[in-house]
Amino acid sequence: MPLAPYGSGSPVSARRARARLDSWKEIADYLGRGERTVKRWESERSLPVHHVPGHGHGSVYAFTAELDEWLLSRKPEEPISSQENGLQNENGVSTGKPPIEASANISGVHASWDSKAQSRLWHIVAYGVLSVSTVLLLAHFLKSRTTSTHSSSLDPSPAKTTSSADISDPERELAHQLYLRGRFEWNKRTPESLNRALDYFTQSIVHDPGNAQAYVGLADTYNLLREYTTMPQNEAYERAIAAAKKAIELDDSLAEAHRSLAFDEVWGNWDFAAAEREFRRAIALNPRDPLARLWFANAFAAPGWYPICLREIDRAQELDPASHAILADKGLMLFHAGQTQPGLELVRQVAVTDPEFLSPHRYLAEMYLSLRDYPDFLQQSERVAEVSHDEVLKATTAAARAGFRQDGERGLLLGLYLSQKKFYAEGKLPGTLLAITCAQLGKKDEALQLLREDYERHNAVFLMIRQNLSLLTLIQEPGYQELLRKIHSPVPNTTAE
Repeated sequence: MPLAPYGSGSPVSARRARARLDSWKEIADYLGRGERTVKRWESERSLPVHHVPGHGHGSVYAFTAELDEWLLSRKPEEPISSQENGLQNENGVSTGKPPIEASANISGVHASWDSKAQSRLWHIVAYGVLSVSTVLLLAHFLKSRTTSTHSSSLDPSPAKTTSSADISDPERELAHQLYLRGRFEWNKRTPESLNRALDYFTQSIVHDPGNAQAYVGLADTYNLLREYTTMPQNEAYERAIAAAKKAIELDDSLAEAHRSLAFDEVWGNWDFAAAEREFRRAIALNPRDPLARLWFANAFAAPGWYPICLREIDRAQELDPASHAILADKGLMLFHAGQTQPGLELVRQVAVTDPEFLSPHRYLAEMYLSLRDYPDFLQQSERVAEVSHDEVLKATTAAARAGFRQDGERGLLLGLYLSQKKFYAEGKLPGTLLAITCAQLGKKDEALQLLREDYERHNAVFLMIRQNLSLLTLIQEPGYQELLRKIHSPVPNTTAE
């Protein structure tokens, strides 16, 4: 498993900023509607607009947080006119266009949209504020615009909710373009691109609530946000599981939906048996999916499993030989499996080829620490802290560097230990990361206690117990063996394909 973010705080506070809009025009722009429409919403639908005392009816202001709350609280059955849908201009002339319009080249297809329009309602999603349940609420709300409120005279059954088949072709095409844009951003694997991917996948669902691929995109994005940002892991996995299950509900034959759920069954639920079933299902549905092979290998990588996992990651590389993510993960796996130099060289190669890619720098920091190459460990840790905006990692690395200047290896480990212990006490650092330092200092009892506490908290980082080289020095300790049994660490099936 790729090493988790150091700190446990969210990259962007879940508390919405009380940003203020100071005119009808700003309010209309924020909502993606014309001024006449938002004025009508204020009088007819209680849009939360405030009037400046003594300045007449035209001087107004609004808070974005209140507008967001209003948008989310509207009744699903509330009709929206074609003008409000963006199908007419302010003079009542039909445009035939949805609110967001396609036009940039994405994988050979033209698709782009106005930067203001893309962020109106959905800007809060881009920063991880909305949970999947809220996304579903939004999707249900927009889906209900086209749901008939009366039974057809030819069909006595109750009115049906909108399915993907009921979506117009332009709407479905727009949803697909948004999905493609999301995948384009997701593949960049940076904190900023992943937040943009979250936004695009959510917009895709809004335009086509039956788009199972977009739900997979959401799940996959949450899976990476906990790695490339400081989003809390348990929160990320909870959201990813909800999205993956929704995708399977919509299309059980979608291989990537089973692949995503399999990943989450390991890291979110610690259910290796369920994960293996889902991985096998995903690979059977699409044997040429490199991510299914890669994620299976990462999920099960541990002593005893390495021959199987290296075989799977080799297959992933054959399917996508240009993938830096696959190469970096393969290098780390080789390192853990005892092929130290080949693993190290492969990760170094990826770091040089793609210096902006975060994973190889994180892996190199782990490798150099294990090899007691402290100058390179400090350099790579500082790089990771800078790219991921991880203030906890920045502080602990600074403490380690100061200790190294003062007293070499012992000073570095003590500086790291004291700084990590402080952040652990504040609830900003997983106990497993502190346990690694304790193991390196020979503090076995403290390391085991920290691991027990992370187990009780169901902290996903705890699963590093299966493969981290520093923690594996505790393998002969009864307490360590007991923890492995508690997570039902699986025995490899060497005959399975």
